[in-house]
Amino acid sequence: MVTDPQAALRGLLTGRLRGHERRLGRFAESDWRRYGDLLAGALLVAVRRRFVAGQDRAPVIRFVASARERYDATGRDVDPVLAEALVWAALGERPPVPHDAAAIVARTVLLLGLLEDEGLTDRELDEVLVAAAHAADDSAHVTDPQQTGAPAESHRR
Repeated sequence: MVTDPQAALRGLLTGRLRGHERRLGRFAESDWRRYGDLLAGALLVAVRRRFVAGQDRAPVIRFVASARERYDATGRDVDPVLAEALVWAALGERPPVPHDAAAIVARTVLLLGLLEDEGLTDRELDEVLVAAAHAADDSAHVTDPQQTGAPAESHRR
């Protein structure tokens, strides 16, 4: 079953922003938590599709700059240090980044950039969202709920 948080995230990632906004407007507190977990899970999956642990920092820095240029209209909404920390946390090279408003915005911008760069088909996007739900569910089993950015095993089958 597709939950409103899942549908809202898919709407965002497919450019159906009116439906995305409408769903967000109906969210209860538990929906917001699930949406944040799904967003973090999707970023984890997307980062690991593009980058690998131990790689040179330059491609990550270039990607963050590119994503900010494309999606941060003011140039002040996404802190580049935070954005890079989110990427390195997804690769298991930095501590997890707690859910807060700045991290949610940065995760959204990074995820949009990663997925746009990949040019995914609808089926591939659905696969990313399924993997994101698995990553979010795995993070719920971690003792500290702020560990969403922590490394998780691959769920590709």
